[in-house]
Amino acid sequence: MASLTIIRKAHLFAPEDQGVQDLLLGGGKILAVGEDLSLHGNVPNIEEIDASGLLLFPGLIDQHVHIAGGGGEGGFHYRTPEISLSHITTAGVTTVVGVLGTDGVTRTTRELLAKANALDFEGVTTYIYCGAYQIPTRTITGTPRSDIVLIDKVIGVGEIAISDSRSSHPSNQDIAELASEARVGGLLAGKAGVLHLHLGDDDSRLAILFEVLKKTELPLSVFTPTHLNRNPDLLEDAIRWGRKGGFVDVTSGIRPDEHDHISVKPSQAIRHLLDEGVDKGRLTMSSDSNGSSPIFDNHGRLVAMGIGSIATLWEEIRDAIVQEEVPIPTAVSLVTRNVARVLKLGHKGRIQSGLDADLLLTDAQYQIQQVVAKGQTVVENGKPVVFGTFENRAGVPGSPGHKSHAGVLDTQRGRHMIEPDAEDPDDFPDPNERQRRSR
Repeated sequence: MASLTIIRKAHLFAPEDQGVQDLLLGGGKILAVGEDLSLHGNVPNIEEIDASGLLLFPGLIDQHVHIAGGGGEGGFHYRTPEISLSHITTAGVTTVVGVLGTDGVTRTTRELLAKANALDFEGVTTYIYCGAYQIPTRTITGTPRSDIVLIDKVIGVGEIAISDSRSSHPSNQDIAELASEARVGGLLAGKAGVLHLHLGDDDSRLAILFEVLKKTELPLSVFTPTHLNRNPDLLEDAIRWGRKGGFVDVTSGIRPDEHDHISVKPSQAIRHLLDEGVDKGRLTMSSDSNGSSPIFDNHGRLVAMGIGSIATLWEEIRDAIVQEEVPIPTAVSLVTRNVARVLKLGHKGRIQSGLDADLLLTDAQYQIQQVVAKGQTVVENGKPVVFGTFENRAGVPGSPGHKSHAGVLDTQRGRHMIEPDAEDPDDFPDPNERQRRSR
């Protein structure tokens, strides 16, 4: 791997339009941004990337991903799978926040934390919310507050379900107490400390949040309701919430199809929210990737089941730009700078010297060409070049479809084993070396 990388002549949206610029990357950080950057003297091991004609954006931040799987509303066979590294990176996403969902029984916050640590090791930045739909909610240390304070990756509480038949039908007091736990935990740990809320189709919509605000002095910034394009009435409530100063999160994975005839297409929802006067800095979008997407009839019977895709995040941003004529910086901010602001991730969401080298390069039609996460190229020419540990199974001894030359046969164990490298006695090499070996 090159110690320094220069990206040449990209049209930079940081997310503001900064015209054609060069970027210098090193140590996982953006070292410099400017026109015609040059290095003097004998500087070895430099990679140059010609980005002429390409658009350069910050790597996307997805604040709602079921990284360890979710679902299960239709039975055990509907449990959705874990997400893999290349699915994240080929969608242009470089930072994810993991959530549980309906199933807080067979899915646990511990599993969520373990998966987040795995993805972080493999190449992207990860955080999680403690909790699930239910109240009392699921934690690791015993309380949401202590989870936020004591566990680095926990930045808030969620996703807690309201206005949904699958929720615990929490009271105003329940929501106020959880919001206070999240807020105080965030204050103590210097984190966002948000309460991330799943919104369903119940007619109560955002009423409980408006009531909590009347009865407490909790700031609006503690609450991050999502799925607000689920139906037109909920979107109208979201306009009220946004005008009041609250954050409004649209779900890219919720959009009309042959089974869903009531949701609002995300790109159109964004256009509508902007036209109705919601502050563009208060709008965000997340995918709900790898969560189940159940469709119920009027009697509560399951009639269809889908699974969320993280690829919808950039698809809907592209549609917002191309079809809804949302300005590029405004649209891109929904999945970069605005999310970083909500979650207090000051090192993410922008392209600026000193910040993390998380980058997305597209062609003029906004098709993803290259992705850089933590300074490492993980997608080239639209294809993944770095995979999760068990994604490329042909290189994993003993797995289905493995290559016989991946190891040597150990007659005692009866399966192929990789011999240790005599030149490197370290059994636990650094992440980059482990990635190289796993490929």
